[in-house]
Amino acid sequence: MSRTSLARHALALSLLAACAGGDSAVTSTTTPTPGAITVVSGGAQSGTVGTTLSSSVVVQVATTAGAPVQGATVAFVVSSGAATLSASSAVTDASGLASTQVTLGTAAGSVVIGASVQGTSIATTITETAVAAEITAPCTPTSLAVGATAVQSGSSVCLDGGTSGAEYAVIPFNGSSSSATRATFVVQAAGVQPVSTVLASSAPTGGLATLGASASVSPRAQFERRLRATERAALSPMVGTARAWYTARRGGTTARLDVIPANPTLGTVVSLNANADDACTRPEMRGARVMAVGSKAIVVADTLNPSGGFTQADYASIAATFDTLVDAVDTKNFGQPTDIDGNGHVILFFTSAVNALTPRNADYYIGGFFYSRDLFPTTATNGLEACASSNVGEMFYLVVPDPSGAINGNAFSKSFVTSATIATTAHEYQHLINSSRRLYVNTAATDFEETWLDEGLAHVAEELVFYARSGLAPLKNLDAATLRANAIFRAAFNDEGIDNFGRLSSYLEDPSSNSPYADDDSLATRGATWSFLRWAVDHQAAAQDVVWQRLVNSTTTGLANLRQVFGSDLAPLFRDWATSLLLDDVAGVATQWQEPSWNERSILDAITSTSTYPLATRALSSGAPTTLSVRGGSAAYLRFTVAAGQTGTVSWTTTGASGAVTVARLR
Repeated sequence: MSRTSLARHALALSLLAACAGGDSAVTSTTTPTPGAITVVSGGAQSGTVGTTLSSSVVVQVATTAGAPVQGATVAFVVSSGAATLSASSAVTDASGLASTQVTLGTAAGSVVIGASVQGTSIATTITETAVAAEITAPCTPTSLAVGATAVQSGSSVCLDGGTSGAEYAVIPFNGSSSSATRATFVVQAAGVQPVSTVLASSAPTGGLATLGASASVSPRAQFERRLRATERAALSPMVGTARAWYTARRGGTTARLDVIPANPTLGTVVSLNANADDACTRPEMRGARVMAVGSKAIVVADTLNPSGGFTQADYASIAATFDTLVDAVDTKNFGQPTDIDGNGHVILFFTSAVNALTPRNADYYIGGFFYSRDLFPTTATNGLEACASSNVGEMFYLVVPDPSGAINGNAFSKSFVTSATIATTAHEYQHLINSSRRLYVNTAATDFEETWLDEGLAHVAEELVFYARSGLAPLKNLDAATLRANAIFRAAFNDEGIDNFGRLSSYLEDPSSNSPYADDDSLATRGATWSFLRWAVDHQAAAQDVVWQRLVNSTTTGLANLRQVFGSDLAPLFRDWATSLLLDDVAGVATQWQEPSWNERSILDAITSTSTYPLATRALSSGAPTTLSVRGGSAAYLRFTVAAGQTGTVSWTTTGASGAVTVARLR
């Protein structure tokens, strides 16, 4: 419903009587009606507490057509923060301008000035920043050894340059549980020099694959986000139906097979829905030929797949790898999937419908997907909804070789698809296990896992398969030199490990603008979530497979899920992880701020095109304040030096969210 506002305009008439001759004259004057108020100058200023800002706040009142309005009264008020104004109201001049001077109060932080046109609802705001005064009184400097770190409880710190000078970092962190909430940090320093060089590294370059186009998967992430959103919208109302149906089938004596039996004959063709756009409507039925039957995998291939693809022997090899590697890793760490179709297997459907999801000339590809709709019944029960186009079985969909680019002109060689298949199946299998157990095993769950955490766990599955395939293990601080030393290590890393670091690199390039628990399913979010989960589990005393299972077999979602595993106060955990991104493998750093499984700086130096660690840092200089805006769960990084025999001071203010500041000595 909309409302229309009507303004009535009055015409003021002034009748003037002549003093002589009996004549009279009528003069008509029209006062323009204010239509808008805008800030002309004086906004977004910063100043030390207790001082008057150098420029007045100037606003203009104009008509809706943009003509200045003279004679309008503008009221000024301090809406938030501490400040005084030279004038609480002013009348606009011939140019429609009115102004006031702002003197900051004694409290640091944001100051919001409201300006409104008297007699109307027209208003605007101006935001200024009050910065804490530099520390001029003598202070006792904090003495930190190289690698030492101190979480600050106050709003300033003095740092010693020692006998040979020292490099420090200030790390402002936003502890808000909302990824959309930003904290503003205003940092001011004296007696320091900026550092703008790249972060030091001990890793030689070369010898591993570069990230290249494999890291450009943001549209792929968007596809999965759309898929998960469709699941929630279409399938959540059907959970009650599905659980009642599943209970009835488990208690019955009749066979539960719907599409594919436990031991199908090779060459048998069944019909499967391959629609990736709609959960329960408009089925896109494809013929699926049984190509291999393993102890856990049944591999079927779309009869419409392009020529030059996998042979039956290739499919048999894929089934064997799934049975012995992927299934073993995923079920150990995440739990067993359900078996709603009673065949004791998982269906791997290699279909050109997946290839069709990658647009022509794209710099990314869709490697496969899992769709929860296949876990739902097709027939309604007791008047409840059902998913008519479900395949009613544990399955996922995989890209196929297309050497000539018959589908959208995108050529996929057999060797490329083979190298991608293990990681993709591990990833999609985690989704399947997570969803099926939430739906039918952990029935106190009220929803599927939030996308950011579900995807993070799926990327963990890829990493776990890397360890199993290579024979390496977590908690070994793997670096580039280790991976280069063995062809098996390199192959496993390039197939199942490198993409996690590609996604992490996207986060490190702009950490303050991203978050490990953002709901955008971006490349950066995925990389941050994987990195956080790896760090957090590495710092748990329990066996790692037990921790992974607790995360997957939860009845809560998102941050609530993390709290039931890692503790109720997550902010210090995310803060320490964010600190570790800067301090990992710096000499002298305590275990708390280390990444035990990976030397991330070494790995990323070796595989990025610039051969540098991509964490974005900013140089902190003496004098002018530095303003930072940081999303919930993330941090920013300021680097500077203090000269030998000198003392540097750093102070800060925080507004907008719960913030924490950590100081670390880098050298």
